[in-house]
Amino acid sequence: MIQMFKGIARSFSYAFQGLFCTIREERNFRIHLVAVCFVTILSILYKVTEGQAVMLTVTCCSVLSLELINTAVEKAVDLATSQRCDGAKKAKDASATAVLVSAVSAVFVAIFIFRDPAHWAFVFENIKTPAGLVLSILFVILSLFFVRGRPRS
Repeated sequence: MIQMFKGIARSFSYAFQGLFCTIREERNFRIHLVAVCFVTILSILYKVTEGQAVMLTVTCCSVLSLELINTAVEKAVDLATSQRCDGAKKAKDASATAVLVSAVSAVFVAIFIFRDPAHWAFVFENIKTPAGLVLSILFVILSLFFVRGRPRS
């Protein structure tokens, strides 16, 4: 029984290592994470329903998951061949397209959920306050630094 828990713990450890490695090394994944944070904050201010929150969560998770798969495909193709070949290009392009399709559908879901102008008045009222303005500017600055990442040596 203890061996089973050790195996499960090891699996989670590998998953988190992969997640943190992707956050460190993949700029596009960091861009998607910032978008998820923005949508989460907007969802709170906009007061989305439970059903809308579930739709946004599933949509955001699908984009992040496909970005992780895209990263895995790119790394596997790079390991398989160091030469440029048509098959490797097609594999990378197809996995990138999967992310693109998911991201575009996420935008449509967001447009559908956040389309009511009456709710936007409340969001803008919160942003216009001094605290809201400072937090908004801070979010933008931190997001830019996060997306940029650390300079590679």
